[in-house]
Amino acid sequence: MPLWMIYHPPSTFTSEDEKAALAKDITAVYTAVPLPAFYVNVLFVPLPATSIYIGGTARPSPHTSANEPGSDSSVPFIRVTIQHIARTLPNDEVRDRFLKTVDEALKPHVADKGYDWEYSIEETRRDLWKVQGMVPPMPGSDAELEWVRENKALAFEPARGNL
Repeated sequence: MPLWMIYHPPSTFTSEDEKAALAKDITAVYTAVPLPAFYVNVLFVPLPATSIYIGGTARPSPHTSANEPGSDSSVPFIRVTIQHIARTLPNDEVRDRFLKTVDEALKPHVADKGYDWEYSIEETRRDLWKVQGMVPPMPGSDAELEWVRENKALAFEPARGNL
């Protein structure tokens, strides 16, 4: 349901442990709701520096006077796109709390490493989403709570999913 696409140069997120730690921190953002952990998709998309341009300058690339003014082009740039399928941030308070939680999840993996970064979130319609060919149960329903407990999609009667 949440899909995180992390676009990064190959010089970042180089180990399985690094990727797993970030993916676990991202998953924790959602399992606290609680959502089933298997809803959370995190994809690492390495791109050569010659495919990441910020302000017309490859990132990372040697920093020269031609790159001035602006950020140090030798610093890797990380771009994260987040899709929320089926659930939306209903008001400013929830939005602000969620953005703070995202910032906290990314901090040790991106900000603390000195990378330049940005993210954006898009919310899509629930009626265009299926899991294992099923319309997922509604939030907080008995069927969804079972999906949380079992961490997988299970067949359910529509009434148990509040459908």
